Amino acid sequence: MRPTVTAAAATAAAVLVALVGCASPQPDGTPRPDAAALGLSGPWADAFAEALDESESDVEKAILADGVVTSTELEQAHDGVRGCLADSGLAVDYFPDGGFELTDLDGDAPDMPFERSDAALRACETRFDSWVTFLFEQVRRNPERLDEGTIQVRCLADAGLVDPSYGRDDWEADDETGAFPFDTQAEAAQSCLRDPLGLWSER
Repeated sequence: MRPTVTAAAATAAAVLVALVGCASPQPDGTPRPDAAALGLSGPWADAFAEALDESESDVEKAILADGVVTSTELEQAHDGVRGCLADSGLAVDYFPDGGFELTDLDGDAPDMPFERSDAALRACETRFDSWVTFLFEQVRRNPERLDEGTIQVRCLADAGLVDPSYGRDDWEADDETGAFPFDTQAEAAQSCLRDPLGLWSER
């Protein structure tokens, strides 16, 4: 039997955070909708504007329209994905600190090839949660949208994973290659990834 399918949403979010910085033009070169024109404001306004432009789901767009994702709205999106996956015989368990586990409805590992279970998950997320979880977690871990490299370096230094000479430019170069001078799977490193400002998870 295949192992249970798991995913670390916090890790994916950190990789994607650079992609939702200043809004980039659409593939055809036309500008994306302006956040202010959509009535959005705050540090994450342009990310919400980009999400609204990219999302293919009216359900998701209704959640994102005010530039805020509440815990209730997050659960609404998760319930949509759960119901959708049930039609394929799958269940998803979301973890409080980010990530999820995908199983059969009976709790075992999915009795299907990964490609099929992953395709089912992606299809359901497209309908309900392409952006909701991502934006909820990013705003929660960095509400003022401080520079990611800066807060990562500070957290890593405080955790004793890098020495004082390790700076933001070093982190950015290592992030590009994935070759960090520490074990990225270590709990302290994962804690910095999930919660670099120490706002919601215990180190």
